[in-house]
Amino acid sequence: MLSIVEPTSGFSALVRQYKRLARELMQDLPLDGEPLHLAATDNAFTHGMDPSRTYLIKGGMLGMECQRRRLLTWDEGDLVLPDASGEGIRYHADSAVLLLGFDTLALVRTLLRDEQRARLWTQLLMTQQGMLVRLLAAQIEEGPHTTPGFAYFQPGDEIIRQGDNADYVFSLFEGEADVLVDNVVVGHVSEGEVLGALALLTQSPRTATVRANTRCAVVKVPKDQFRQLIRSNPSMIHGLLTDMARQIVQLNNQVVALSG
Repeated sequence: MLSIVEPTSGFSALVRQYKRLARELMQDLPLDGEPLHLAATDNAFTHGMDPSRTYLIKGGMLGMECQRRRLLTWDEGDLVLPDASGEGIRYHADSAVLLLGFDTLALVRTLLRDEQRARLWTQLLMTQQGMLVRLLAAQIEEGPHTTPGFAYFQPGDEIIRQGDNADYVFSLFEGEADVLVDNVVVGHVSEGEVLGALALLTQSPRTATVRANTRCAVVKVPKDQFRQLIRSNPSMIHGLLTDMARQIVQLNNQVVALSG
């Protein structure tokens, strides 16, 4: 494996270990692989590479990218495992590459039947995890990071209380809750929604109470870190706008119903 960014400490040693483990793992393997000759291509999946198979690179180099961002390059001796989701990952080659492809399920069954190979397989997976974590660290710019906490609420517990100071923004990742104004239910929130951002953005007290309907789990982000979280996670802005728009529609419907 070759990194396209300056790797963090320990990466090179892990690469050497990965190649050694792959070599020992595949040596005299009682399972035949299917050769695949790739010419230069910007998408190997259109030239016979199967995203569900496992490949041993016998010659050449195979670039890996995700969402059009180049991540790394696999080279001779590397074992390329399939992506768990089966989509989003793409491989490219600047010149000819020779691969040896294996049905992943048959390969794993063969490896686990032998105690020594099973041990090597486990070590290889752990080594690849270490390599990818260090590549991730090399990709992330240094700077202040948010330190969110977690909180859990039982049915009937108040996640947010009307009139309180806005010290946190909450992201609800499990459960459902009611939104109440002056103890009257005016809306509902569910998994994936952001709670309490409006009061924090307007620097005003909480305008509503949020009460758990079911067991709820939330991520708590302190107000002094909220802006940093938005900068590092632009998708949160989209979520906030969607939630606010939905709440406005609900309130408009209630006004129409009351006036009818």
